[in-house]
Amino acid sequence: MKTTFLILAAVMLCAFSLSDKKTDRKEIEKFLVEMTDARLMDREEGRLAAERGTTKDIRDYGTWMVNDQTVLLEKLKKLAAQEKVTLPEKISTEKSKALEKLKEKIGTDFDDKFLKMIKIDHKRDVRKFKKAAGFDNANVSTFAKENLPIIEKHLSGVEAIKKSM
Repeated sequence: MKTTFLILAAVMLCAFSLSDKKTDRKEIEKFLVEMTDARLMDREEGRLAAERGTTKDIRDYGTWMVNDQTVLLEKLKKLAAQEKVTLPEKISTEKSKALEKLKEKIGTDFDDKFLKMIKIDHKRDVRKFKKAAGFDNANVSTFAKENLPIIEKHLSGVEAIKKSM
């Protein structure tokens, strides 16, 4: 009986300590850096869409992206300063390569590639923002919770455009 009680107590202590796990500093840094890279990329994709989109919906969506991503980048910079995290100033090599491939497209090929890329990006970002909303770091969690609706609206917007085409 005493052994069973000790085992049960140990299991409960482990379960409690796992559920109360602090967010790793590297996880916070990774979120901030990755989301900065994503915002930089989305802003550039938006600029291209505003210039090259073949429909008013795509051009308007591109302008919307540029505006919102610029605001989000400023918020990320402020948050990173609070958290003492250094952010990238330019798009990562991986994203730059994807951006170059998008720049090669024209006409409806551009539209299709842009919509496909931005939908994939926003689905990924929604997942990452939801995860960060659960971080125990109040600054990062609040940022993610407050800005998740913006990313979700962008995803809904691109899905609406795809449906209308």
